[in-house]
Amino acid sequence: MGEGGQFILKICEPDAATLRDALAGSLEAVDSLITAIQPGIYKLAVHILGHRDDAADATQEILLKVVTHLSGFRAESAFATWVWRVAYNHLMTARTRKAESPEVSLDGIAEHLGQGLEFAARLAHDRGEPGPLSPQDKLEARQVALACTQSMLMALDREQRLAYVIDTVFDLDSREAAAVIGISPEAYRQRLSRARSRLDAFMSKACGLANSEAACRCERQLPAVRHLAKVRGPDSGAVVALHKPELDEAERHFASFTRLTDAAAILRAHPDYRAPQAQRAAILAVLRQEGFMQREQPQ
Repeated sequence: MGEGGQFILKICEPDAATLRDALAGSLEAVDSLITAIQPGIYKLAVHILGHRDDAADATQEILLKVVTHLSGFRAESAFATWVWRVAYNHLMTARTRKAESPEVSLDGIAEHLGQGLEFAARLAHDRGEPGPLSPQDKLEARQVALACTQSMLMALDREQRLAYVIDTVFDLDSREAAAVIGISPEAYRQRLSRARSRLDAFMSKACGLANSEAACRCERQLPAVRHLAKVRGPDSGAVVALHKPELDEAERHFASFTRLTDAAAILRAHPDYRAPQAQRAAILAVLRQEGFMQREQPQ
């Protein structure tokens, strides 16, 4: 469990019998294996790539790599660590539908937030200050917070982003994380420190969740967000589109995490994004079609 009682979702370690049967070509065991590791891989992919469609594509490709290279697992480390390494290597170079840096940068986010505050101030000048927040306003403000903090994460380069996410969101210790990345624990800690410093410095200056004296508040961004949604479409400002159950989950945990007022705590308030339900069946269909499970045998 993480701070505030939220579950820190790791990539699960399958039992020895499931792994043995999967190596022997059992589709039932492969399905169990995919069920165990899919949620963690998908959540990692969402945080690293920033969009559900990209994350779903990457997750399917990672799962296929894991299953079709099972014989390459030599038990020199935990199976989950090996899966992490496969996922890490894939996500470092995964293509996305939307460009990342420099389109997403901390300077660009600061400018965007400033424009949102200016829009809200002009609206208040013309129409008067808004009344108390409705339950819908509060829900939309929470979604703004989740989208905005994910955007901040996307402003890191992928090396720093991956280091930050596997520490903050998945709670891997430095030795395990270093083994996943393939660097020394000291080098990993240095990379993580640089990522933390960048996000903490930005959020303490710009984000009212992290610093009560900062000008920006999620509810103050609502007028601009709603205006952009009318002009560009409902998902124009969303980095990661949220499903209703995920937003409800985020609502339950958000207050306790943001009281800790640092970037890591706020990122932990993100929900466990739910992987596509049909994905496992699609992967098994590919394996059957290719005849892989009839060929793959342990070495």
